[in-house]
Amino acid sequence: MPKEVFVHAKKKCRKHSSIGLLATEGTLKTGVYNKFFDKDYNLVFPNNSIQSKSVNKAIRLVKMGKVKLASKAIKPAINYLIKKKCKKIILGCTELPIAIFAYKPFKTIKSSKIFLDPNLILANAAMKKYQNR
Repeated sequence: MPKEVFVHAKKKCRKHSSIGLLATEGTLKTGVYNKFFDKDYNLVFPNNSIQSKSVNKAIRLVKMGKVKLASKAIKPAINYLIKKKCKKIILGCTELPIAIFAYKPFKTIKSSKIFLDPNLILANAAMKKYQNR
């Protein structure tokens, strides 16, 4: 999945630009996205406080079915990455697109160009590979 997100980012992002990564602490610690992105991009993560108070909280709230609260909880993390000049933000956890897009109209979701949803990117890559068989 991180490889497909990287391939997608190469088409959408200028080299050496800042890309935010919102993910679980486990994903951040393993550096699975860094392995692909570090050479060509500056990956930016939330600081420890924002990670625990915003990202981890939003993930927990989605798992509990409290999506509206999760959408409020994730906003400080998004704002932090935007202030850090991130042109794109990878939603590196399956709960995060739910927290961000659950209460937005489809038209708004489609026009939101800042977020990179790895699940959607992987699904599109799989469809292309299937169609090219």
